[in-house]
Amino acid sequence: MKLLARKHRKPEVQMSPLIDVVFLLLIFYAVTTQFVSDQRLKLKLPEARTAEESGAGREEKPPVVKVSREGEIWIDDQIVPEAELEGRIKELVKSRPEQTLILKGDEGADYGVVVHVLDLARGAGAKSIQMSAQKPKKGE
Repeated sequence: MKLLARKHRKPEVQMSPLIDVVFLLLIFYAVTTQFVSDQRLKLKLPEARTAEESGAGREEKPPVVKVSREGEIWIDDQIVPEAELEGRIKELVKSRPEQTLILKGDEGADYGVVVHVLDLARGAGAKSIQMSAQKPKKGE
């Protein structure tokens, strides 16, 4: 007795579930990157009543040099070894000679390190250097 022969279908990949999964991953990454902030270097800036927003009134983001409490020096969120510091600052100034350089020093940072970075920036030809501070909280 012969049973009905079944037709064998070719295997195929269902695209709808794949598109759904990719779309959900895209939404997940888009939402989570909105809330991620750079937590590698936490600076506690000194307070000043006359502090302004860094780079206020400029359309492009100025380069930022940060000095941490431990004496580490960061340029635009990348740690820079002491041996490369002068060269990196010269590159910044050379690429954008009229751009303001923002220097942020932690409240507990060694004053000598901050002055050394300031001296290197001036020596590299930076025409405008802005020292950053934060406004005191209301009620203080």
